[in-house]
Amino acid sequence: MPRRLFPVLVCLLCILALFAAPLQAQTKPADTPAEAPVDSDDELRRAIQSSGGSEQAIVVNLEEYLKRFPRSARREMLEKQIYKLAVKLKDRERVISYAGRLLAADAADIDALTTLITTLRERRGPGDLEQSLRYADQLVKQFETIVADNPKPKRVSAARWQEQKDQGSASVFLLRGKVLADLGQDEKAVSDLQKSFKLYKLGAAALTLGEIAERRKNVDEAIDLYAQAFVIGLVTNEDLDLKKLRGRLGQIYVAKHKSEAGLGDRILKLHDAYVRDREERAAKIDRPNPNEGLTDPMAFTLTNLDGSPLRLSDHRGKVIVMNFWATWCGPCLTEMPLFEKTVAKYKDDKQILFLAVNTDEDRELVAPFMKQYKFNLPVAYADYLDYHFVVNSIPTTIILDPKGQVSYRQAGFMPGDDFVSLLSGKIDEAKKK
Repeated sequence: MPRRLFPVLVCLLCILALFAAPLQAQTKPADTPAEAPVDSDDELRRAIQSSGGSEQAIVVNLEEYLKRFPRSARREMLEKQIYKLAVKLKDRERVISYAGRLLAADAADIDALTTLITTLRERRGPGDLEQSLRYADQLVKQFETIVADNPKPKRVSAARWQEQKDQGSASVFLLRGKVLADLGQDEKAVSDLQKSFKLYKLGAAALTLGEIAERRKNVDEAIDLYAQAFVIGLVTNEDLDLKKLRGRLGQIYVAKHKSEAGLGDRILKLHDAYVRDREERAAKIDRPNPNEGLTDPMAFTLTNLDGSPLRLSDHRGKVIVMNFWATWCGPCLTEMPLFEKTVAKYKDDKQILFLAVNTDEDRELVAPFMKQYKFNLPVAYADYLDYHFVVNSIPTTIILDPKGQVSYRQAGFMPGDDFVSLLSGKIDEAKKK
């Protein structure tokens, strides 16, 4: 069996095992042969195993299984598997058929909606574009509802959340704009595409706007839009045919200006403007790293809760006890009072520095959190110290000895352990080093 197909079989067999027990209980007794059974574990297992590792054969066998057991309690799960395999196999007809079934069961299935719109655009059969537009309208409404109904996750900053919403909205308006352009509804297409490009600069939006401008004989506008699309394609990993785009851009530019003189400078200016805009957006999402390039944790400068700097170098020779935490972390909330007790235990020891090192993206949550739970802890923001120590789970406690070396590290909260006693012992060990 080809190795790449093995995970597909494993996935389906695991699902079969998961559902086997309850479905066996649902199967009608043998004394009622007139009514077809809901499911058959043996038949489904045979359908999967007899495929010989062929994804195409799995699809055919699963469809045959559903024909034999039309009332299968597994139908929705199996149809999702067929849909996923059809997408992978680029089986256009099955993708359209099964995406439609998924949407009939769940109208808010964004993946199925997006795939269905794109596939109908590709097929271009009678009525396909009109149907694609209806689904595109549904996609825009569904996405707008999702954005309106879902609050910002605690784990992300307001800037990152806005960026994610902008990217998503830009993508759905782009997709509907493309369908409208396919249908020749240029005014509506331009409205959607401009809205998309304003939210987030996608090369495909600029490219489609350029095609409409060229169709309308607005050559200068088309040149500018094609050039922007080309720049975005160069800078990002957006899937654009740059060779074809470069050829078209050069062709209409030469037709207008008799040569390509000046085109390079124009592209460079657009490139610099795009990169500058991209960097400005990134700066709003990811805080600049004030400790860029540092390899010694004792050279790091953190930020206190009040915004003042905390230079770890000022505390060389001390034992530094750091508890990495976040406001959205449930186990952290359990551990912090215990960490607070440990801090109080050593309050008179000037050779120990305790830090509750916060890793939140959204720093505006931290001060209200501390006030809400009445914690009295020395809080400092990580400022990428968590990246330096590769803190992958929180809470994580790290103790540095007086030489600045890691003396102890505990990832995750261990319920039932005597945290204060354990940590105290590790602190005393570090002091002796």
